[in-house]
Amino acid sequence: MGIGIGWTLFAALLLGVFALPAKYVKNYKWENTWGSFFLFAMYVVPVGFALIMLKGLLPTYQQVPGNIIAWTIALGFLWGCGFCCWGYGLSMVGLSLGYSVTMGTMALVGSMLPFFLGSSDKIATIGGKMVIAGILVCIGGVAINGIAGIKREKSQGGSDSQAQLPGKRMLAGLLICVLAGVLSAGCNIAFHIGGNIGNIASISHEQYGTPTWMAGLAVWTLIFIGGGISSCGFTLFLLFKNNTWKEFTNEGTGRNLLYTFIMAVLHFGCLFFYGLGGFYIGVLGTSVGFAIFQSGALLVGNSLGIITGEWLEASRNSKRWLFTGLSVLIIGIIIVSIGNALAA
Repeated sequence: MGIGIGWTLFAALLLGVFALPAKYVKNYKWENTWGSFFLFAMYVVPVGFALIMLKGLLPTYQQVPGNIIAWTIALGFLWGCGFCCWGYGLSMVGLSLGYSVTMGTMALVGSMLPFFLGSSDKIATIGGKMVIAGILVCIGGVAINGIAGIKREKSQGGSDSQAQLPGKRMLAGLLICVLAGVLSAGCNIAFHIGGNIGNIASISHEQYGTPTWMAGLAVWTLIFIGGGISSCGFTLFLLFKNNTWKEFTNEGTGRNLLYTFIMAVLHFGCLFFYGLGGFYIGVLGTSVGFAIFQSGALLVGNSLGIITGEWLEASRNSKRWLFTGLSVLIIGIIIVSIGNALAA
């Protein structure tokens, strides 16, 4: 348990810091920064790692029904759409609000869908009631953070020092972050379908000797492929539409690509070590581990946003709303996690 919690805390740290290097990318448009990140994060790092570490990856997929493969990739496609929205949202509202609103919505939808799809008969139990209560608390936390963002914009005169996109507004950025959280829930469902229904991880472990803690990577590879189709496809569209390919020849491209590659490694690491932590935690991995992972990442992401000056000129009132919303979100995540553990 202790080892599992340690790995989960490390995963939360990686998730909280992975987007930070984007702040230091210079002379790039949004599609250049996030397009190179999506290429590294969806294909180069995770698929390359899987091909090196997993034996019999393609034969494993050949033993799985085609509709399972298709659904896993399709839901990964939705996750990639959500990732694109999050990239836009982070550039519009900053790290603090981007993490709070998007991850709060992810925690909300990611907890709600699996519970109601697989445990709807337990709604009337104590655990089920706690899950519903936690979901309502999370909704309140997301709403409070949205109010904090609007108040911050008013106190700063409507300007955003982290702006990378022209003509944007705080409300639009918050709505995009909520949409990002909803679409990103496709990742959880994809893993459920590929791992629990398609038994991809079990096949990889039992027939090809993949360690149990790493076998889930066979499912993640399909999810990354689907996510790469949407995220890389969207940024390619923008590169052609805006004719921003030439930005890759700007001064500092080598440094910029290094930053986006580091982002990709940190992002893959957070998922990998979260899975490793869940394996050691055991049956409480999706409850205790989930609470530690989401809450820790929220704290790290918000701290980095504050440290890098996003709230430097904001009013005290808007900061109070931010801290209140963050606290409510974490409480909601903990309630949902306890409810899931009781229902299980």
